[in-house]
Amino acid sequence: MSAMPPLPSDPADDVSSVPRWSMFRQVGPALVVVVACLIAVYVVPGFAALRPWKPGEPVPFWNVLGRPFEDAPPPEQAARLAAVDSLADEVLAEPEDAPPTIAERRRPVVAGPGDTAPRYEPLPEDGKPAPQPLEFASGDELDGFFAALARSDGGNEGAATRIVHWGDSSIGMDGIPGAIRRRMQQRFGDGGAGFHLMTPPNASYLHRDVRFRHNGEWEHCFVIMRCRKDGHYGLGGVVANSSGGAQSTFSPHAQNGAGEVSRFELWYAAQPGGGRIRLRVDRDEPVVIDTSAESLEDRWHAIDVEPGPHKLEVRALGRTRVYGVTLDRAAPGVTWDAISWVGSFTNRLLAFDAGHLRDQLAHREADLVVLSFGGNDMIRSMSMDEYEAEYRRVLRHLKQARPEVGCLVMSPLDHGIRKGVRIESLPVVAPMVLAQREAALAEGCAFFDTFAAMGGEGSAGRWFHREPRLMGGDLGHASAQGHRVIGEALYRAIVQAYVAYRRRTDAPISAPPR
Repeated sequence: MSAMPPLPSDPADDVSSVPRWSMFRQVGPALVVVVACLIAVYVVPGFAALRPWKPGEPVPFWNVLGRPFEDAPPPEQAARLAAVDSLADEVLAEPEDAPPTIAERRRPVVAGPGDTAPRYEPLPEDGKPAPQPLEFASGDELDGFFAALARSDGGNEGAATRIVHWGDSSIGMDGIPGAIRRRMQQRFGDGGAGFHLMTPPNASYLHRDVRFRHNGEWEHCFVIMRCRKDGHYGLGGVVANSSGGAQSTFSPHAQNGAGEVSRFELWYAAQPGGGRIRLRVDRDEPVVIDTSAESLEDRWHAIDVEPGPHKLEVRALGRTRVYGVTLDRAAPGVTWDAISWVGSFTNRLLAFDAGHLRDQLAHREADLVVLSFGGNDMIRSMSMDEYEAEYRRVLRHLKQARPEVGCLVMSPLDHGIRKGVRIESLPVVAPMVLAQREAALAEGCAFFDTFAAMGGEGSAGRWFHREPRLMGGDLGHASAQGHRVIGEALYRAIVQAYVAYRRRTDAPISAPPR
């Protein structure tokens, strides 16, 4: 008996072969909405916080999936984080490219440079909270600096307050120093752009308030290489050498600061067999100076001009050794010289000859020196006791060069490391901050805990995940927006301590002889 042939199949019975168009009609619009939303969060800046994935995130939807892996901070840290977030929100609400507004002087400029500063008159912004205050051992470590600041604040004629800020790559690209300079000059007056190297030692050197060009003909010796046996590196730690033909130009940046200069000053070395240097302001007649001398010595050449947007051209006509140029204003105010030594250990300041360092700081009439080192020291094979002892030697070397100068140690930023889906602080960060604090307070310096100002343990991860990001992808350097936040934090700490000083002294302040 033969088998019955199979019945013809009904296409309607084959559910796999028939598209369920009704289903697509139901879910299609929802899919379109989801795709549109995904596109929108990447196109519309205001939706950036809702992006399911950003470069550097370990997995998509980290904002949701990552939260179970993040421990809740203890109550005391939660309060600090709230203060840091509030400061960051306030800073980032201001446009990054907003033109600087220089505070109007509250009284006529009638006092001479040796006269007293008037009594303190607070400005409304002086009361803004500082999430992280300056730390002192005795409380009077920065009184000389604050006295100078009071005279600038009072509008005394020629009352310049000058800060020299040395540091590693944490202050590169003039990020943190530029943010502080902007705020200090807004509050206390713009004393000018300040010091600029004759030639950059690397691509991370930048001064935001100076338009600078060079023809690439300079050779340089960088202090981090300890390449000068005589220890003469100039204020900026970079010696520019030429046999002739090297050239650099400097002018104040029209969009930053006051955009004007009233004095250029060339910082250079005279030496046996030294050649000539030609200086020219705008289209004026050039000035040629001779750099020959019987022995190595520091020299300076100043050119006073009517306040305005002038340009200085510096050209080597023979064997020359040059350090840099300062661009200052005659108006009372602050200069904040930013000197970034990318790749430097803290101990490179010990490479300076003591007498040379004394002369450089004295000629600059520095009221405060700020040190921002430690990031590169984290990889060194040394105990924190050894590091603290080394840092104390650095501070003693500095104080011996200029005993009257105030000194402020800024701790390193938090440095993060990825542990699976988490970002944790490197174990070395907190001990290094403690070592720097102990060294600073023991040697008569003030201390600013940048690590705590960022929020403490785990800050690198929090700043990296924040929108906009405040930490770079290497988890060791702040982003451009992070520079602004750190700069504002230090500015507020300085103003808070300054106000306390004025209220403590509560009397007109006389200028010491310079």
